[in-house]
Parts: sequence; structure tokens; C-alpha cells
Amino acid sequence: MTSKFSLMRRVAAGLVAVAVVGGSTSAFAANLTWKGGQTTAARAWATASNWQPGTVPATNDSVFFGPIGSAAAYSVNIAADTNALASATFTSAASGQYQTTGGGFLVINGAIVNNSTATGAAGTGQSSVVLRNVELTGNSTLSGSGAPTEIFTSLEGAGFTLTVTGNNLILDGATATADIVASTGSTVSLSSVVQLAALTIGPAGTVGGEPNRAPGSFFATTGDGNLTFQNASTVNMGVAGLSPTAGAGGDNYDQFSTTGAVSFAGSLNIDWSQVGSSLFNSWTEFDLFSGGTYGGNFGSVSLVGATGPYSTLGFTQNGSEWRSQDFVGQGGQTQYLVFQSVSGNLVVVPEPSTIVFASIGVAMSGWSVLKKRRLAKLASSK
Repeated sequence: MTSKFSLMRRVAAGLVAVAVVGGSTSAFAANLTWKGGQTTAARAWATASNWQPGTVPATNDSVFFGPIGSAAAYSVNIAADTNALASATFTSAASGQYQTTGGGFLVINGAIVNNSTATGAAGTGQSSVVLRNVELTGNSTLSGSGAPTEIFTSLEGAGFTLTVTGNNLILDGATATADIVASTGSTVSLSSVVQLAALTIGPAGTVGGEPNRAPGSFFATTGDGNLTFQNASTVNMGVAGLSPTAGAGGDNYDQFSTTGAVSFAGSLNIDWSQVGSSLFNSWTEFDLFSGGTYGGNFGSVSLVGATGPYSTLGFTQNGSEWRSQDFVGQGGQTQYLVFQSVSGNLVVVPEPSTIVFASIGVAMSGWSVLKKRRLAKLASSK
């Protein structure tokens, strides 16, 4: 007869065996803390001695990165893809901006939590954590009270969603096959020519250009994914004080470019601070949203940081358009600004009377001939 204690020993031995077979999957998820190597060669993710309690993170494990006292140790070399982690949590002091290097992916099937207050110059966004490559193997979240999290090269995970809540996400030139949702209190900042599968800005979420980017640089979302702004969301876009160049917007204003569906809602804030007192020719067109199909409308449109003749302008909705007040523009013409939700364009429009008088040599002469004919016809009918 097998005793109860003998049976328990066999079960325990079996569980231990499951935990060590293959070296990459554990029957029990573990918590591991990064100790960090003190030299470049010693900072490898796959080095067991860099982890407490001395094993490389396995599938479903949770990893923690905290203050470890050496600036060198804040760099983590991921040469090959990690196992799919349940979570990765970052906490460090002001001198300890974590960065991942190497060609491997940080693989997440759960949560990234960034509570780090550190900031650095890996990009222009002063992020506290810079992740070179991230792969989602399930719907995942980015949260935390720390400074922004930056993904520098690639965010993979077709069919999965990264939901950002509380923390801010910077995509610094990264391509993304995963969908991105900016939720409550979060900001997604994009640099030049970012390629996204789909982007949704939810209530109290914000999207805009990368902080501190060069004046006039534009960003884009490309591909056939949808671009969705929900009620109470905010989109910030900038215009520089130059006339647009030929092609897809040139390089002097922010632009979204997509072949998918674009749904407008929330607030559109147009940063006019780089324009200064520059004046634009009538019919100058800023193609803020290029391509795609458009639906809905913003709940408000405004200029931010405007000076000169634009300083007092506000926008009033008229159907699908948002129209500013008149102002004296290029060549003394009376102009106004219009954002068209059916085209995604911001246009400098001459006031109707200006159109007539600007074309007086043709339009007024034609009107004069027409008027004479009408008067003659009236006279002959008497």
C-alpha cells in the first residue's frame, strides 16, 4: 500500500520534472529581477547570472527592472527573442534610463508597466524606457506612472492590440503590425514616417507628433488599417510657416496618410506656433489627412499658439466644415481658414468679395456685359 506521504513525494517530483524539461517553460510562473552586467559584453538577457534568482526568464514569468546602481547596467542586450513574458515592470532612478539593444524581441503576452522616472536622449521624447523591438503574442497593455516608453524599431503582433493607459508611448520611426489604442490619460507620439496597422485614440487619449521634433517634420500612418478618433479624444497637428510643397504634404506640416477608414471625433488642435506672422496665398491647402475614406467630424477645431493675424481666430462648424473668422492675409486679401472633414484638408480661402475684386479684369468685365444685356432686355420688354 502506498502511503499518502510517498504519493505526495511522487507528485512533487513530477512537477519538478515538468519545470526543468526544455528549460523554457515552467509549471509555475516565476518572478525574476534584473541584476545587470557591468560591461557591454556582460549585459546579455540570456546570461543566468544577470538575473535573481539565477535563471533566465521562462514563458509566463514576470521580470522586474529596478535601480541597480550602475549606469552601464541599465542596458539590456537581447540577442535573440525572449520567451513570452506575463509582464515586464520598469522602475529606476533619474540616472537609470533602461534601453534594450540587439536584434531580438522582448516578447510580451500580458503587460508592460513603466514606473520609471528616468529620462534620456535615445530619442527626442525624453523617454524613461527604450525598447528596441517588441512582439505581442496576445492582447497586451502599457501602463504606469513613469516618463514615456519608447519603441524604437518594431512593434509586432498582427491581430493583437497594445492598449496604452496612463503611460505615454513614443514610436520613434517604428513600424507596427499590432493595433494601438490610446486610452484614458495616455498620449501616443509619432515621429517621421511611422507605419501603423491601426490606431485608435479613445476618450481622454491624445495623439500628436513626437515631442521636440524638428520644426516642420511630418508624421504619417501608412497601410490600410483604420485611423479612429473617438469622442473626447485629442489630436495635435502642427503647421510651419512655409508654403506647402508638391506631393504628399511636403515636410512643413504634420500629416496622417492611410488608405484605410478615418473616423473623426473629439478635438483637433492645430499647432500654429511655427507659422508666426507668415501669410499664405489663397487656396493654400494643408493636406492634414491624406488618402483613405472619411467619416464623422471633429467636435471642435482650434489653432494653438497662433500670433499675428491669426491670434484671435476661432472655428465655427457649418455642416462638414469648420470655418474661422475673416482676417487680412497675403496681399491684403481678406481670407479665412476652413477644415473640411470630407477631405481632411485645411484650406486658406479668399473671402467671396475678394475673389470678385481679385479677378476684376475678367470677372467684372464679364458681369458688366451680362448686366448690359439684361438691362437691354428689360428695356425692350417695356
